[in-house]
Amino acid sequence: AVAERFKPCTVAILSDDKVFPLYGKTVTDSLEAAGFKTVAHVIPNGEQSKTLDNVTAFIDCMVKAQVTRTDMVLALGGGVVGDMAGFAAAIYLRGIPYIQVPTTLLAAVDSSVGGKTAVDISAGKNLVGAFHQPALVYLDTENLKTLDPSVLRDGFAEVIKYGIILDSKLFDTVATPNSFDLTKVIARCIEIKRDVVEQDEFDKGLRGLLNFGHTFGH
Repeated sequence: AVAERFKPCTVAILSDDKVFPLYGKTVTDSLEAAGFKTVAHVIPNGEQSKTLDNVTAFIDCMVKAQVTRTDMVLALGGGVVGDMAGFAAAIYLRGIPYIQVPTTLLAAVDSSVGGKTAVDISAGKNLVGAFHQPALVYLDTENLKTLDPSVLRDGFAEVIKYGIILDSKLFDTVATPNSFDLTKVIARCIEIKRDVVEQDEFDKGLRGLLNFGHTFGH
């Protein structure tokens, strides 16, 4: 998918220590077989890693690999990795392209789409960030089969949110467990988010609907 859309270049991969052992070799081997060079930076799994220091460390990794404006970033992981990789791509050399490869349901239906990137600081969540749209979002639903049930439930909470705010049919579809096509459900969620973001990319009005439940959840 990457080779079909981009010329060979260096791809700086950001991932975490839970995801990279599962999919890192597959991703790097696939990219290198298509003519891309790769460099990887792996952070500890979890929200506690979503810091400016870890973004700086990833940027240092890109500097050492001599990543330029014609190269790109790839986020391999869930929402934390996606937010950090997107933010690093937004500020490195004043902005380079990045690709989202979400490996959780929550990232697939929400954080990988829409261009919001950020890190947490002591004053609160996501207070330092940028709007930077991904050049590509690539999802393989087979990845979701390795998720812990609790992590999968996190994602379904977001799916239910889409149903509540904008699509009662989607809500009804997921009301009965294991009775629906997950790929179609994910596609519908992405369609809903796309339609909202196209109307309010910078979150000054309508896009606030997508925050339904987020503040309470955090």
